[in-house]
Amino acid sequence: MNGESVQQGGLVGITDPADMVGAQSASAPTVGQQLRAAREAKGLSKGEAAKSIKLSVRQVEALEADDWDNLPCNTIVRGFVRNYARLLNLDAERLMHDLDALHFPQAPELKVTTGTPVSMPQEGTPDRRDYARVIFGLLILAAAVAAYLFVPIELWQSTLTAVKSAMESRTATEEKLPPSQEAATANTPVVTAAPSVPEPAAVPANLPPVGGADTSAQLPESPAVADAAAEAQANVLKFSFAKPSWVEVRDKSGRVIFSQLNPEGSQKEVSGTPPFSLVVGNSAYVSLQYRNKPVDLSKRSKDDVARLTVE
Repeated sequence: MNGESVQQGGLVGITDPADMVGAQSASAPTVGQQLRAAREAKGLSKGEAAKSIKLSVRQVEALEADDWDNLPCNTIVRGFVRNYARLLNLDAERLMHDLDALHFPQAPELKVTTGTPVSMPQEGTPDRRDYARVIFGLLILAAAVAAYLFVPIELWQSTLTAVKSAMESRTATEEKLPPSQEAATANTPVVTAAPSVPEPAAVPANLPPVGGADTSAQLPESPAVADAAAEAQANVLKFSFAKPSWVEVRDKSGRVIFSQLNPEGSQKEVSGTPPFSLVVGNSAYVSLQYRNKPVDLSKRSKDDVARLTVE
């Protein structure tokens, strides 16, 4: 019913906001007119008023011109008018009443969708996962204590010894054959052929031995082989132990050829390439012969360990 008026209590009711502003101008000064008149009475310019209430000059002009469409929502307009009224010493409540009579259109409400509810743990309240972690840790601790108390120490030692032996045997096997040779051996097919055996020729039964020589006679041993055997037999260290003693022997290249603890009453022969470097523990109870001659072990340290070189 735009433009239509209704007689109500001697006042004219206007349904259009623009007509309402015009009716107020005819009967009483509008909010903007009151603000403008008060500003001019105080001798303030629009710029000074805008600076005092932290607004722009354009916003002050819109307030004084009742140009509500170029201003923000109703709530912000009321705040602008209230601050302007305080600056000009006007009755802010009366101006708020005049603004309510204008019936500004309400700003659209924002509809916020309800999300999935999330349960937040209360402060000081432990989570179920914390209980699970604590119980799991206690079970592991209980298993470790039970293993320590009820499993014999011999079982642990035997298990460790078996694992160590398996690792050492595996390492020795890997060092025994180089990778390249292993690959060549693995990739080379093995062909097994039946050996061809020639048929024996017919031999006369009464044929005498060739040359009349005895085939059972052995060839004499060569002098070089005999000398080498004699030399190896001569380079032998013969130990006799009256009491337990630790002995270590190194050959000419510095390689350890013998190293062990020898029990009481035992004897040991060690052969190699001289000169030999010897370390003999508890040497007072050890006798040594080399090339059928006794070796003096009296030169020993305070802890009864003899260190010497035998050539």
